[in-house]
Amino acid sequence: MDKKEKPDLLKQMSSVVSHELRNPLAIISNSLYFIKTKLGAGGAALDPKLVKHMGIIEGEVKHSNEVIEQMLSFTRKLELQLVPLSLDAIVEEVAGGYPFPPGITLKSAADPANPRVNVDKDAICNAVRCVLANAAQAMPEGGTLAVAFSQDDKMASVVFTDSGPGFPEGDGEKAFEPFFTTRPRGLGLGLPIARKFLRAHGGDARAENAPGSGARVTLSLPLCR
Repeated sequence: MDKKEKPDLLKQMSSVVSHELRNPLAIISNSLYFIKTKLGAGGAALDPKLVKHMGIIEGEVKHSNEVIEQMLSFTRKLELQLVPLSLDAIVEEVAGGYPFPPGITLKSAADPANPRVNVDKDAICNAVRCVLANAAQAMPEGGTLAVAFSQDDKMASVVFTDSGPGFPEGDGEKAFEPFFTTRPRGLGLGLPIARKFLRAHGGDARAENAPGSGARVTLSLPLCR
């Protein structure tokens, strides 16, 4: 197979897989809702073990849908709708509403200059969520995620620093390799998706170990002119 054909084949496979999986997942969700409604009819108390296992099913359906969405985000062609926005505001909006697990503390320091960037908001929000998810997964026992902003003559940047174990052997670049992951579950597409979206805007995503401990991911975007 020609190397040029591989991206197209991957895109086609992702589309087919997502279609073939999303329909049965939707059926499972609807059937589970119907079962819960019937079991709870008349205000009857449900068996705790039954509630637990229905929760497991719901969680696995949600995880499967997230995996499908990651595959599509990584393979689909971006069609950007650019508007000038505050980078600080975008990140604070996403981070403020992100469902961090208990034990993770978010610390954010805004840039007084409030840099504005010309971006597709949905794409950048998606990239930020990928970074937040990666940081949260690196701190299963809890920790701190620090968010800081900066800019130079050309670029505005947001830096995410977590208190997790850092990247293996200090190789942050490896985290951008598609399907690379050190976790038992996960596709390893979060940071590659973030970089794809940033580079589509003329920016970039970088990763490295922070001094002392933890990992640091920097997202950079061109400033509005």
